[in-house]
Amino acid sequence: MTEQVLPASCDVVVIGAGLAGLTAARALTIAGRSVVVLDASDDIGGRVRTDHVDGLTLDRGFQLYNPSYSEGVHILDLSALELQPLTAGLIVSIDGRNYRMGNPKSEPTWAVDSLLAPVGSLKAKLSFAKYAAAVAVGSEKVDAIDQRTEAFLTFKFGRDLTNKLLRPFLAGVFLEDDLATSKRFLDTVLRSFVRGTPSVPRFGMQEIPRQLAAQLIPGTIFCNVEVTEVAAQKVATNQGVINCRAIIVATDANTAAKLVPAITAPAMNSVTTWYHLADCPAEELTEGKGTLVVDGKRYANHKPDPKRPVVNTVAISNAAASYACGDRVLVATSVLGIADSVDAEQSIKSHLATLYGVPTAGWAAVARYPIANALPAMTPPHISEQTARLAEGLYVAGDYRNVSSINGAFASGRRAAEALLIDGL
Repeated sequence: MTEQVLPASCDVVVIGAGLAGLTAARALTIAGRSVVVLDASDDIGGRVRTDHVDGLTLDRGFQLYNPSYSEGVHILDLSALELQPLTAGLIVSIDGRNYRMGNPKSEPTWAVDSLLAPVGSLKAKLSFAKYAAAVAVGSEKVDAIDQRTEAFLTFKFGRDLTNKLLRPFLAGVFLEDDLATSKRFLDTVLRSFVRGTPSVPRFGMQEIPRQLAAQLIPGTIFCNVEVTEVAAQKVATNQGVINCRAIIVATDANTAAKLVPAITAPAMNSVTTWYHLADCPAEELTEGKGTLVVDGKRYANHKPDPKRPVVNTVAISNAAASYACGDRVLVATSVLGIADSVDAEQSIKSHLATLYGVPTAGWAAVARYPIANALPAMTPPHISEQTARLAEGLYVAGDYRNVSSINGAFASGRRAAEALLIDGL
């Protein structure tokens, strides 16, 4: 990043310093193009940002990185990220008891809980495990006709397993209660979870875009620059005009649609992430492990129970001690929609007491992040590889053009750069 004056010209202007834009800029830099990256925000990362406050590492919204992401292994130094894995499984809370659900190969002591948990029949559980394993190795055929995840899961595995286990977990992944998300994306999610364990970098999720930015030529990235117009071989900003041979629009979907009317922005799902410091020892929360907790009765009547607002929660410092120095216990909790009021927090803390089985009245709220445009909706039929080329010299990148994930952002950035290079620009 730099405070230098914008250059008058370059080969390619990339608008947006999120994961997609930085990935595209990296590929173009390697190919020998002169690149300028512009971002309206005060720092890089887009939706992947981290605050460091009073010895706490606070990601802006609960996010995880899966080392199995196919794109990431080619552009990131995973060892340098010092990934801290969460437990390979989750805990389902039902009627005051917590059941540990996971792959017995990863957590052998969880086998009995996984089999006996009242979240569906043994047949349904085994059927789902078999399906997930098949998807992971690619032996399950790709759907010719897409459908809603909810319809597929209910038909294939029954309502009990869907509403007591799968919906509580997937609602936090898709950021929507109805599981109206594409079944094709469900398969992408299952594949990544079976192949790798979701983790956080030791110093927070923003280390990922920072690592990408470090691979660019110094002086490439300009923050606090608002793009006002995109035209043929020209980008107008609040700090001047840049002439260029090509442009990649890698902003969020809504901003992209304003700059380029040919782009259609999808609906966006929202979430609020709360961070609390617990007033109990770490071992009192999920046995001292960083295990995701969901409520198996949140969807008892198919629709979410308003008295159970938490979609998922995790003692994140149990997974990554670096997230809370001084032996403090940091808990990250997500609620769908915008829920950042005092009344909302009281309801959340009450629900957390049920989920963790400990008093939470003394838990101190240290941060909250209401994110209105957290994740692009992927309703069926979902096309995972939309064209990156919009017109001569104009390209688009973003996870909404691929799949709504970090890996999807990487892939879309790579594809935009490749399309530009194929065109000889």
